[in-house]
Amino acid sequence: MQQNQTETNRLFQVFDILCIVACAVLMYRIRNSFWYLPSDYQKFLLVLLLTTFYVFSWRDIYKPHRGRWLYKSLSNLSIAWLIVALCLGMVTFFTKSGDSYSRLWFIMIFLSSYGLMVSGRIVSWNYSKNKNAHQHNQRNVVIIGAGQLGKRACDAILEEHWAGLHLVSLFDDDEGMRNTQYRGININGNVDEALAFIEQQRQHSEHAVKEVWIALPLSAAGKIQQLQSELENTATNVFLVPDLFGSDFSRYSMVESAGITLLNLSSTPIIGGLEKAKRAEDIIISLLMGVILSPILLVTAIAIKLESNGPVFFKQRRYGLDGKEILVWKFRSMQTSQDGDHVPQARPKDSRTTRVGRFIRRFSLDELPQLINVLNGTMSLVGPRPHAVAHNEYYRDKVHGYMARHKIRPGMTGWAQVNGCRGETEVIEKMQRRLRYDLEYIQNWSIALDIRILFKTLSTVMFDKNAY
Repeated sequence: MQQNQTETNRLFQVFDILCIVACAVLMYRIRNSFWYLPSDYQKFLLVLLLTTFYVFSWRDIYKPHRGRWLYKSLSNLSIAWLIVALCLGMVTFFTKSGDSYSRLWFIMIFLSSYGLMVSGRIVSWNYSKNKNAHQHNQRNVVIIGAGQLGKRACDAILEEHWAGLHLVSLFDDDEGMRNTQYRGININGNVDEALAFIEQQRQHSEHAVKEVWIALPLSAAGKIQQLQSELENTATNVFLVPDLFGSDFSRYSMVESAGITLLNLSSTPIIGGLEKAKRAEDIIISLLMGVILSPILLVTAIAIKLESNGPVFFKQRRYGLDGKEILVWKFRSMQTSQDGDHVPQARPKDSRTTRVGRFIRRFSLDELPQLINVLNGTMSLVGPRPHAVAHNEYYRDKVHGYMARHKIRPGMTGWAQVNGCRGETEVIEKMQRRLRYDLEYIQNWSIALDIRILFKTLSTVMFDKNAY
């Protein structure tokens, strides 16, 4: 919950406003048997909301807190709410407006609103605690560096067990630490061996390392930069446990997890509540697209079946979120459906392509069945385009940082595609350019950018000649 607390606190901003408004109306109904507030009461409610907004902002009510989140949140909330009550009391005293509304109503609002706001935070805390306490909801973490900084990070993860983190292993270059333990966590070897360990764990989805925390002193800035570079070619999220002073990491965002301030070297904002928002966007828009495009889907399926023998659909193995294999749905556009260790990319006038296939590929209709992937959660509407497994294994060794594009779900369309990066990548430079656009999208994601890409995709499909 700590990592996603910024998004959670944004929800609490809306929740608190709703609590105050609901309590004001309900308490007036209880006192006077009417739901509609008179104008004097409406003015008071508006002043209350504005005062609450400014006092809560001043007291940092919606700012993430490290460590004991519930205790700090409730104590800060109590102080802020008391200040709001005092401010409203002073306003009514100096304006001599106390006779315009019931003082009992005033007290009932403050007590009931306070009770709801406290209850909401306790429910949120318990839900997060129970959810993250289960192993299947935890994110596997590896810490590189078992010195003072690494041990402090280890302590935080072990003590703040509700944060949904599972520490897998520690690594350090100190040979004296090899094959020892710290608080029951194995120190498995030196820093270089950590990369092999992470790759090995990736092969087993239930043990895959989701996050790597670099806990080296900034005096080892060269080693940190080397690690960052090497870890870019994995599907893990990389964080730096800051040693407060040293190199300039200003272009990266700060996050908090298990009470520890981390520097997000992965440079992606799509975490926590924002990831849920993107998922909601995918579900809503893909359902609408499925309904609107259903006649086209039906006609395309009939045309494929009438033209040639074989299935209407085929599924190809590709890499999805975290570099795990997924099956991507497509309309069959070729005489054969290839999905092996060697899959030639489609070329202009490809002899494998059927007549119907050439048409549907020209207008990207063969990609429409991937709406199934979007709905089942293996893909997104917008994101880096997934490539065949054979292509991935080829390019990950030739294009530096290639696997970093798998930190989010792959998309039916993407920033690279609407910027002209479609079709065959017969030279490495084309894939490097495509990767630059993919990483730019990951680093600058927003719902507005997704909508822009979806609309731009329409013109790209109609006029781009790189689709065949």
